[in-house]
Amino acid sequence: MERIDDLQLKGLRIIQDSELFCFGTDAVLLADFASPKKGARIADLGTGTGILPLLLYGRQPDITVDAIEIQEKLAATAQRSVELNGLEGRIRIVQGDLRDAHRLLGSDYDMVVVNPPYDKATAAIPSMDESHQAARFETKVTWEEICKAAGRLLRPGGKLCLIHRVSRMAEIFETLRACRLEPKEMRLIHSRLGSEAVCMLLSAAKDGRPSLKALPPLVVHEADGSETAEVRKIYHRNGEE
Repeated sequence: MERIDDLQLKGLRIIQDSELFCFGTDAVLLADFASPKKGARIADLGTGTGILPLLLYGRQPDITVDAIEIQEKLAATAQRSVELNGLEGRIRIVQGDLRDAHRLLGSDYDMVVVNPPYDKATAAIPSMDESHQAARFETKVTWEEICKAAGRLLRPGGKLCLIHRVSRMAEIFETLRACRLEPKEMRLIHSRLGSEAVCMLLSAAKDGRPSLKALPPLVVHEADGSETAEVRKIYHRNGEE
């Protein structure tokens, strides 16, 4: 069943279908972390519903985003959301395989963003529908293929911003460096203060010099389960735009 959700940001809305993969907290945290500069050219790998381009535009209207999505239904839904918001001049949705992104989109991007599938294809749940399976497991593309695609798209000094599982950190760093993407900033995400970090936000610079900065942790919930003040601000819960 389709619905239109209010993103509570600059009046932006998004079309979502409950039968397809819908965005979650990870996309919102990643868009805030990426914080693109004015005039940036951005590529989004595996855009899904098109949530990242919309959130990035809401934070910095003077950008352009080219977003690629392999699933035809999701790409079509993302395109309709772009049209719903009148952003055809700012956001371009391309239906295709992100492994061909450099041919479909071009090159010399200032930033690439990706909210990748977190788990290996071998962990996939056979009974899960294709849309949710592709979003959660590497059934359509591997982490190495994502890194190679990002490396081809970025200009020298351009930045890749991503969110991923801490449990795969060693592999993530190794693969990034093999693709000439040097990790630069990392922020661990904790469900509650004192809890183990499960996910991390990470940026990497193409052909950058080795130098990694560990940013203060991001805590999502207070001890009572309510959202922290920082997360409320990220979500614009208080009506701030």
